[in-house]
Amino acid sequence: MFSRMKTLVILLALFSAGAARSDDFDAASGAMKKGDYAAAFKLLKPLAEKGDARAQAELGALYTVGRGAPADPKEALKWTKLAAEHGNAGAQANLGTMYLEGQGATRDYKEAMKWSLLAAEQGVAAAQANIASMYYDGSGVTQDYKESAKWMRLAAEQGDPESQINLGTMYVVGQGVERDPLRAYMWTNIGLESLPMSLSEKKAVQDMSAKNLSPEDIMKAQAMAKACKESKFKNCG
Repeated sequence: MFSRMKTLVILLALFSAGAARSDDFDAASGAMKKGDYAAAFKLLKPLAEKGDARAQAELGALYTVGRGAPADPKEALKWTKLAAEHGNAGAQANLGTMYLEGQGATRDYKEAMKWSLLAAEQGVAAAQANIASMYYDGSGVTQDYKESAKWMRLAAEQGDPESQINLGTMYVVGQGVERDPLRAYMWTNIGLESLPMSLSEKKAVQDMSAKNLSPEDIMKAQAMAKACKESKFKNCG
C-alpha cells in the first residue's frame, strides 16, 4: 500500500548553516531541543512579529501541533505562510502539506503543488514525497507513475524511510520504474531500518519484498543495500 508523509517538517534542521542567528533565536532553538516549548514560544513570537522568517516558520509549526501554546489552525497557517513567502524551505514544505491534507486550510492541490515544488527545489525530502504522492494518486495533476517515481527517489536518496519503502513498492510492481525485485528488496529494507514500526509489521513488509527471491538473490540485495548506505545513497543502482 502506498503511504505518504502527512506530518509537518521538523524545521530546525532545515535552516541554512550560514544564516545569521540572533541570540533569542539560538535560545529558542535550545529550548525546543530540550522540549521546553513554552519558553521557545515566548522567544519566537516577538522575533516572528519583527519579520524573522525562521521564527515565523517555527511559530507556525508550534501552533499546528499545540506546543508552547494551544493549537490554532488559523495562526498556524498565518505564520507558516508568512515564512513561506519569505522563502523559508521548511515553511514552504509545511504549507504544501497543509494545503494537500486540508490541515488548517481548505484542501487545494494547486497551492499544495506550488509550495511543495518550491521546497522540493531546495532539497526538502518531505516536499519531494508530497509531490510524488500527488502524481501517484493523480491529485490535482494527471496521474503519472514515472513522475511519481522520480520525486520519490529524490526523497529516498535523502534518507527518508517512508519514501524508501514506497520506492521499494514501486519496484515490486513496476510502477513508474521497471520491475526489479532486487532493488525492491534493497529500498524496502533500507527504509525499514529507521521507520518506527512493530517487528511484526516490519516482517510482513520485508516478507512481501522478498517474495519469489532466492537466498542468493536476497544476499545480492543485501549487498546492494550496504553499498547504497555506505555511499550515502550515491551508489544505489
